Amino acid sequence: MKKIATYSLLMTSLLWMSSCGNSNKSEGGSNDSTAAGSSEMALKPLTNETTSNQFHLYFDLRQSAQTDSSILYEAISEFNNEPVGFNVEIKKDIDAGIAENGQPDDDLGFSEGSVRITANGPNSDNFVKAMGTLFKMPVDGKMTTNTLTPMVFSSNKEKVDLGKPGTYSFKYFFENGTGKEAEMFGILDTYKQSFELGEKDSTYRAAIISAFEGK
Repeated sequence: MKKIATYSLLMTSLLWMSSCGNSNKSEGGSNDSTAAGSSEMALKPLTNETTSNQFHLYFDLRQSAQTDSSILYEAISEFNNEPVGFNVEIKKDIDAGIAENGQPDDDLGFSEGSVRITANGPNSDNFVKAMGTLFKMPVDGKMTTNTLTPMVFSSNKEKVDLGKPGTYSFKYFFENGTGKEAEMFGILDTYKQSFELGEKDSTYRAAIISAFEGK
């Protein structure tokens, strides 16, 4: 199992959650204003930022199916008037990665396959193109057809339970062909039905694109 400097990981995760908390609230408020009779809610923007040293990416979750052990969602948002997103499968139960004493638990905290991301056609290709635009980096514009199964660290003091409302944070480590793991933070909100990804810093952008393009 992957070993990293977990104390630094925990602190960075908490700072990231704090920094994007206000954005969550503002976007949640806009969703609440959607007319009750609307047949389909408007897509939220992928990001309100055009240039940034650290992008936060936001998606609505639409449940599509479930198995005995996981729930399948479509993660979708909008960028430049185009839908962007992918399918994400999340295990119903994921162990807490933070022990009762507040310290990271290497043995329980890391898992592979607890979050699985797959392409769902044009929306996923649009997502890769959007990353190229935001990161100002060249892309082929096609998301890999292989399933992405990052190593996941659960930055939570309680076990993840998709059967009840909650907000959960993670850190992802995506394999790719650059020689440097693509590290991203994530938030899953089962109350708002939202999914977020955030970059650790701009030095991981080439690796993130490589992971989603399958290179």
